[in-house]
Amino acid sequence: MTREVRHNYPQNFAAYGADDRTPSAKNMLSDALLLAFWIAMVPVSMWVGSAAGF
Repeated sequence: MTREVRHNYPQNFAAYGADDRTPSAKNMLSDALLLAFWIAMVPVSMWVGSAAGF
């Protein structure tokens, strides 16, 4: 019984999704909207916490 010690994985994480395509406008817009959503959640959660008395 042999045990595989060395795997056939790339050396760095960036090599997994490395492709030469540029990101589409749809992907960039969805990333920006997701970032805006998470940024907006900080003051909203603080406002809800304040309204609840925490």
